[in-house]
Amino acid sequence: MRRVLQVFLSTVVVVSGVILYNLLRDAQWAHSWAKTILVTLPEIGTIIAVFELHHSAKANELRIERNELAEANNSLAAANNELAEENNELQRKFQAERNEHLAEIARQMHRPQTAAERNASKLREHLGSPVLVLNNDNSRAGTPQIAEASGGNIVALFQPTQHGSQASVIYADCEDVELIEIAQGACPLQVKVRKRYGSPVQLGEITKWEDRRTPVAVPTFERGGTAHHAHFRKPGSPETRSLLIYSSKDGANSFQLEASTGEQFVGDNKAVSIRFLSQQVEYLADGFVHNGGGSGATKHPLFLN
Repeated sequence: MRRVLQVFLSTVVVVSGVILYNLLRDAQWAHSWAKTILVTLPEIGTIIAVFELHHSAKANELRIERNELAEANNSLAAANNELAEENNELQRKFQAERNEHLAEIARQMHRPQTAAERNASKLREHLGSPVLVLNNDNSRAGTPQIAEASGGNIVALFQPTQHGSQASVIYADCEDVELIEIAQGACPLQVKVRKRYGSPVQLGEITKWEDRRTPVAVPTFERGGTAHHAHFRKPGSPETRSLLIYSSKDGANSFQLEASTGEQFVGDNKAVSIRFLSQQVEYLADGFVHNGGGSGATKHPLFLN
């Protein structure tokens, strides 16, 4: 409708201009300049009105565009406010979770240590040192080294090889040990093991705990006859032990010592005799007693008496 009105007014302007031109030409000499101006004022007003109407329409279009931009800006501002609110909510949740974690850490730090944790901490102070180990019945179980105390509070007591014996390690839960802080010779502690964690582990002929994972070549040995056998039992317990010595099949001065716990050792008559006596002493110290045995014929004598 606005477009039609603009076309109509433009047509009126053109027609009025033509008429005005004719009037001016006819009245140029017949009338004075003042009368001519008065006559032409309505036409000039019409022209001005047409241009003003055009400008007014353009202004209306710009106002509508401005209003649309203002609405879009308001929508963006509302969206920005929503995002800011979501961000604030996330920040509040993050701070709440962070404070909760910090509170939990604080509770853990102020939690009193258990007996196992206290024992493990004390044992770690003496890593590598020998300790006097007592069994639950207060019998002595040797002087192994404190090899490690794990994060799970399991202590490893390492007995290195000596005098031909096999190295071994026993484990105990720090909850099941009692520490006596009274030095005995080179041992800064006494450790009473009320209960062991698993079975003892034989580690072969090593003198350092760090060497426990080093592969050791096992010598081949062809057995001949039984040169000696000894058996042991523990009073009041079904536990038994045995030591067997085999001579070499070819008659050479070579013997194999085999324990019922799985250890094996190969050497000449002197080395095997020393290993046998050392292992026997360990069994007797652990509360075992002799339960029979004997010797067989052998070309090379053993020194077991």
